[in-house]
Amino acid sequence: MNRYCVIGEKLPHTMSPQIHSMFFESMGIKGEYGVREFSREEILDARAELEKYDGVNVTVPYKQTVMPLLDEISKEAEHIGAVNTIKNTGGRLAGYNTDPYGFSAMLAKNGVDVKGKSAVVLGSGGAAKSVLYALTSMGADVKYVRRDVDEELEGYEYITYPKLEQSGSGYIIVNTTPLGMYPKVEGCAVSEEVLSRFEVAADVVYNPIMTEFVRRALNAGCHAFSGLYMLVAQGIGSQSIWRNEEIQTQDIDPIYNALLRDYFMQNGGNIYLTGIMSCGKSTLGKMLAESMGKKFVDADEYIVEIAGESIPDMFAKGEEYFRERETQAMKQLAQMRDLVVAAGGGAVTRRINCDLMRSSGVVVYINRSVESIIKDVDCSQRPLLAEGAEKLRSIFAARKSMYEGCAHFIVDNNGTAEQGLKKIAEILQ
Repeated sequence: MNRYCVIGEKLPHTMSPQIHSMFFESMGIKGEYGVREFSREEILDARAELEKYDGVNVTVPYKQTVMPLLDEISKEAEHIGAVNTIKNTGGRLAGYNTDPYGFSAMLAKNGVDVKGKSAVVLGSGGAAKSVLYALTSMGADVKYVRRDVDEELEGYEYITYPKLEQSGSGYIIVNTTPLGMYPKVEGCAVSEEVLSRFEVAADVVYNPIMTEFVRRALNAGCHAFSGLYMLVAQGIGSQSIWRNEEIQTQDIDPIYNALLRDYFMQNGGNIYLTGIMSCGKSTLGKMLAESMGKKFVDADEYIVEIAGESIPDMFAKGEEYFRERETQAMKQLAQMRDLVVAAGGGAVTRRINCDLMRSSGVVVYINRSVESIIKDVDCSQRPLLAEGAEKLRSIFAARKSMYEGCAHFIVDNNGTAEQGLKKIAEILQ
């Protein structure tokens, strides 16, 4: 059995053992992953301890400290000036850095392509170096933002925070500062006004899931997400190095989804049910809310309440008019806690709605066959179905991939409501 561990100074809340144990289980691998704390004096003479493991992850503050203890440093780790992964091959220790891979995987997961586009990175520490390396490798035009007291990073152009506030703009902005990290969750390096000048906002902080940076970015209309996927991807990236195997996205996603579920279940996150109209969202949502002691909200009813107009009246002014009010409602719901929300059938057609749901709770796609729905639905009562059942088939065909892409979990609801509820409950446990 191979032995691995994570090393650091104080590691009471590290998620590394959970990530790697879940990977072992999902892949049917026998492996042992532990935690090893070193004092700042002990780490200087830790070579013999490191040799006891087949692989080691390194966290702050030792990503630079361990480098003189190693026999070999990879190109990316040398450029970044930090090691987060050590591989032991017959007593020879080689250092790597999987943070650029983790960040690149997070962008890919969220459909972000930075090639040829402008990027601004907040911060100039170790995380910034990894992100700058990744963005440059992906072909982005990169600048970083530093304070006067921060170190200057060789090879990269920088701007100051006052300059950013005054005129900074671009395609993507990335927060690599610790501002907003638990327990000091109120912090954010930039204003909502600055964020409104970017299309994409990515935070490497992962606790909380909706950081103040992400919250402001969503309010500003950005495609925004925080760093949990990066954390999981860089951890699984270590496995690819230790095992000499290429890790696929499908190996990362189940672990990410499970960690996200656990976080929201422990921290009062919402549960969002999505799917085509009449798939059973409201029925299952009410049953689920009652069983869990949460409040149920029908998103369409909530939109009517805050807009002061009926849905047919809103659609009479154009679908875009309705969708804008739907997004305003989703922004409000995302700031609430412990809700079960039946989202509107078309909520997923706006990316920001998916970002709002995924940043504030667990998203479950209720999958019911169109033919079963056609037997039950009264098309005359649905503004989008005035043309009849064929319209429902075309809407579902257009949205199916959106439902799947937005969801953390998918539940088949082609049986009874009780069976559907049981499947949701099993997912959330």
